[in-house]
Amino acid sequence: MSRIEDDVQTSFLNDLLGDREIVWIFLVNGIKLTGYLEAFDQYVVSLQSPTGTQAVFKSAISTVCRPHTTPNKTTDERSSTVRIERPARRHVAISR
Repeated sequence: MSRIEDDVQTSFLNDLLGDREIVWIFLVNGIKLTGYLEAFDQYVVSLQSPTGTQAVFKSAISTVCRPHTTPNKTTDERSSTVRIERPARRHVAISR
């Protein structure tokens, strides 16, 4: 990892550490962890969750972010979409 990338990562994690807000950590296998960032070093992030403290290897982390929500659009706010009818599928028998 280059020095510039390390500075960006360290700065971001320090901000999350100082804020003491809940964070989401998404792992490369798709699992989402939720908790408070307690500490981090070059290889590991320590996450405090209701089930206890978890040490998560940085190599297993895909994304770290603050929790967020997306507003649900009502029917009136959705853009109108044009529905395109597809032609019926033809089944072709293949002889061998």
